[in-house]
Amino acid sequence: MKILAQLSLFLFIFSCSSPVTRNDAVIRFKGQEHDFGAIPLKEEVYYGFEFSNPGKTPLVISNVKTSCGCTIPEWPRKPVKPGAKGEIKVAYDATSPGVFHKTITVYFNGKDSPVELKIKGKVEYAGL
Repeated sequence: MKILAQLSLFLFIFSCSSPVTRNDAVIRFKGQEHDFGAIPLKEEVYYGFEFSNPGKTPLVISNVKTSCGCTIPEWPRKPVKPGAKGEIKVAYDATSPGVFHKTITVYFNGKDSPVELKIKGKVEYAGL
């Protein structure tokens, strides 16, 4: 009877525990930096950082943060299957003239998370 009670308690605790989240996904980018070069003032420019999942676990990108509000990311919201490819699209709104360097931080379910991407360029003054 005592063993049955212990077994029941063990099964109850085990069934109430949350599932284990795997954090062994891999993300590999084609390149982690992009130079827009010279861009006109008040123009929005775009770039796509291509990546692949060479691992054996589905890749889940949980968040992508940028170093300023002038940089807007877009990323896959669904898991990226092993062997599949994806893209993180970045829009930069050139509202201020001058040289810029911005960072995009990618959070995912892997031990190497987060990964940093970078964009840079020079916003031309109006009329130049």
